Amino acid sequence: MTDQQESGSWKDRVGVFGDLPTRFLLSGLRSAPWFVEWSLVPIWTLLFYWVAGEQRRAVISNLRALFPDWGGLRVAFGAYRVFLNFAWTYVDAMRCEAGTGEVDWVVDGIDSFERLAASKEGSLVLTAHMGNYDMAAPLFATNFGRTIYAVRAPERVAEMQKIKEAELREKEREQPLFKTLYNKDGDMLGVELARLLGEGNVVAVQGDRVVFEVSPMEVDLDDGLRMALPRGPLFLARISKADVYPLFILRDGWRRYRVEVSPPLELPERRRGKGDDPAARIWASTILGVVRPNWDQWFVFEPVFRRLKGGAS
Repeated sequence: MTDQQESGSWKDRVGVFGDLPTRFLLSGLRSAPWFVEWSLVPIWTLLFYWVAGEQRRAVISNLRALFPDWGGLRVAFGAYRVFLNFAWTYVDAMRCEAGTGEVDWVVDGIDSFERLAASKEGSLVLTAHMGNYDMAAPLFATNFGRTIYAVRAPERVAEMQKIKEAELREKEREQPLFKTLYNKDGDMLGVELARLLGEGNVVAVQGDRVVFEVSPMEVDLDDGLRMALPRGPLFLARISKADVYPLFILRDGWRRYRVEVSPPLELPERRRGKGDDPAARIWASTILGVVRPNWDQWFVFEPVFRRLKGGAS
C-alpha cells in the first residue's frame, strides 16, 4: 500500500479525499429522484468549496495565472464554477454507477476518431482532467474495438481506493477491452506501457496533473505563463514513438458530453543539446488550447500555472 493510502482515520474518511461522502452520495442516488439534484448539488458544492481550502486556493491560483486581468470576485466565483462542474460530472458518473441515469455522447473530430480506431499500431491518447474519465473510457474501448489501457493515480485514502477498484473491476468485467493500470511507487509502469504500445494497444494518459512522486517538468508558454506537467507521458511518447492523439471530454449540459478528438501531434525529433523542450511546448500548448477556453471544466486541484513577474495576459 502506498503512502497516500495508509491513513484511513475517521478524519481522512470524511475529508475531501475520503470514502464516506462518496458512499453517502451513492446511497442517496439509488433512491433520490433526478430533479432534486438541481437544488442539492449547488448547495453541496458550496459546502465542499468552503471546506476544501487547499484545493480552492490552487484553483484560484491557476485562474489568476491564466487570466491576470480578472478581479478577486470574478476569480472566486470562477473557482466555484470549476467545483460545480466537477460536482455535476461526479453525480452523472454516480448515476451511471447506481443504474439510475444515462448520459448522451457526441464526437467532434470523427475522422481522427475513426483513424485511431482503425490503426494497427500502438497509440497514445493524451487527455486531461475534464469530463469524467472513468465514465468515458469503457465507452471508447467498446467503440474502438481495440483494448484501451487507462492509467490513473491511486486514491489517497485506502477505503476510497477499495471503492474505485471495485467499480473499475466491474467495468472491466462488462467491457473486456477496457483495462486500468495504476501509477504506483515502485511499479515499472513506464516499461509496461511501452510494451503494451509495442503490441499495438491504446494507452490513455492524463498529461496535466503532477501529484505524489510524479516527476514534473515546467514549460514556458506565452507572455510569462509557465505550466507544470508530469514528465512521464511525454517521455513515454518519445521512447515508444507511438502516435499521440489529443482527446478531451467536455460537458455540454444535462447528462450530455462531447468528445473532442484531434489528429496526432507532430512532435519534433530530439536533437543533441535541445532535450525535449520543443516537444514539451507542443504538449503543453495542446492542453492549454483546450483548458483556456474551457477553464470551468478543468478539474485539477493542484497548482499548475504560474505567471512570471511582469507577464502579460
